[in-house]
Amino acid sequence: MLPYLRLELRRLARMPGLLIFTVLMPLMSYLLFTNITTITGQDKSVAATYTMVSMAGYGAIGALLNYASGLVIDRSIGWLRQLRLTPLPPVKVVLGKGLAGMAAALLPVLALCGAAVLINGVQLRPWQWLAILPLLWLGALPFALLGLALGYLATSQTVQPLNFLVYLGFSIVGGLWLPLDLLPGWVAAVGRLLPTHAYADMSWRVAFGGAPSTGDVVTLAVWLVAFAALAVLGFRRSVRSVAAL
Repeated sequence: MLPYLRLELRRLARMPGLLIFTVLMPLMSYLLFTNITTITGQDKSVAATYTMVSMAGYGAIGALLNYASGLVIDRSIGWLRQLRLTPLPPVKVVLGKGLAGMAAALLPVLALCGAAVLINGVQLRPWQWLAILPLLWLGALPFALLGLALGYLATSQTVQPLNFLVYLGFSIVGGLWLPLDLLPGWVAAVGRLLPTHAYADMSWRVAFGGAPSTGDVVTLAVWLVAFAALAVLGFRRSVRSVAAL
């Protein structure tokens, strides 16, 4: 298991485009948005804190979806078929891929929080940082499962547009680009049911002195189960297709 995980981490290090897309772009967006104080209707310090969470979550989700979608390439080049010939159980193959994806998701979280402190002077209490960092990192786990599901189910022709639509749609409607209060009522109502909003809202609440709500935790847990089921379905379908070759 550990050798396979090290292999996946080395493969991750050889994907600079992924790191640029999931770290540099959210960071540039963060620096831009924090100079537009109307984004939250509050002063710059509030906007800097609010958008820190939004863009860190946006980057983490993007890292997980894009990294996991590399499964399509693994399938097309026969890598999954080769792994089936090793003693490594399929469950550990999926787990290794998921853990490597979680490592990729940690980078935008650290980068955005670091920029918030060093550039925008965001100041939170130690307990808030100790809560927000794990919430932004580990709270993104449902999206790792979603990425795996898309990677197992999509084809090389459909994975990129499907990934883009899911990523952008969940991010916009879920309130990562604009607060839900600024969106049309029906869009905001849908957005509150999405995992992206529940995921970010837990950290928003902590950042402004509160605690994650039960509703957010339940919403994220429901989506976690749904994405896990979808990933299992995709994995079984992929295994059957590989076995048939």
